[in-house]
Amino acid sequence: MPSITRRLDATHTAQWYRGARGSESWGERQRCYDALAAILDERRVPAQPYERAAQPTVQVPGILTEVAHRAHFSSREPVYKRWRARQAGRQVPRWAGPDSVIAPAAAFIGEAKIVAFWPYRAGVLDVAAAFDMTVTETLAAYLRSLAAWARDHLALAAYLPPGPPACVIEDMEVFGAGDGTRAACLARSCAVVVMSVLADPSMTPLGAFNVVRDEVSELYPDPEQIADRVGYSLAELSDRLMHGVERLVDADQASWLLAAVNELQGMLAAGAGHGGPP
Repeated sequence: MPSITRRLDATHTAQWYRGARGSESWGERQRCYDALAAILDERRVPAQPYERAAQPTVQVPGILTEVAHRAHFSSREPVYKRWRARQAGRQVPRWAGPDSVIAPAAAFIGEAKIVAFWPYRAGVLDVAAAFDMTVTETLAAYLRSLAAWARDHLALAAYLPPGPPACVIEDMEVFGAGDGTRAACLARSCAVVVMSVLADPSMTPLGAFNVVRDEVSELYPDPEQIADRVGYSLAELSDRLMHGVERLVDADQASWLLAAVNELQGMLAAGAGHGGPP
């Protein structure tokens, strides 16, 4: 079965993003996103000493006209053309596709959320692949990155309809692994994470994840025990040290590992003495 990172890299949105970034007109599209970010920064709830007021929902009448003005286009048409239903040639296709029911402004906001979130999502996949993270670990990192995106882009996350980028639905379908009920529950957890940040912008990504941690753990238990993973890592580390691998750990890392192992040894011994696992 393909790894979770490979499956997430093959979603509709992932393919759209790669194609869009490769388009000759992506530069102008990015100008629109940057203009929107500048407009929404003015609607971000200000931080107050010792407290952070909730971020209210945001909606800007005539947003495409405002973006065109801020991006120094002569009219709203240069923006509108890039989000109208029928497109051809070198223009960037709409993420929402040719469905004319989805208005240009709604398609624009939807895509802006996706594009702003993408670096956070890509970072999770890079780390997950580099450290061979489990599916559950990758999911937890994804949810924390979603909270970080909401915190950094408060007004965009709060733009009607408030919530996470639309791409999280298909991402949760990947995490759901064919279980539609679980995928839907995970998608709701994503919404809760974002809405928690909007309700309290001072919340950390870990704090937002903790709001849904129990529900996610029940929906997606990690089949690989943490004790097994630690055992594998310790065995690999011991083997490499015995074979004289240079610069495997520096002095600071060695001190930290010794302290951690000593503390773990004490806790394991106490657990064994109280009827815990040997």
